Amino acid sequence: MPINVTTGSTVQFTVEFFDSTNALTVPSSATLTVTYPLSSNSIVTTIATIGMLPSGSFFTATWGTGVAALGITNYSISAPGQASPTTGSLRLIS
Repeated sequence: MPINVTTGSTVQFTVEFFDSTNALTVPSSATLTVTYPLSSNSIVTTIATIGMLPSGSFFTATWGTGVAALGITNYSISAPGQASPTTGSLRLIS
């Protein structure tokens, strides 16, 4: 289910990673990828790739929603050695 976010705001992403045994693991790096529509009712999308900053066991990144049209925006967070990315959706509203 998408999270509602007001257009023109900044979204902060924070993540920790866990291995297959559910033990906390700290990868060497992490990347946030945001796929968003360029205009309303458009199937044309673009991708923003943002390196995440480490802080202890957490990685954080911010993304400004002002570049995207209203509607659904998808994101994924990946790191080397992680089997699958963390994914989700945002619903940009006015």
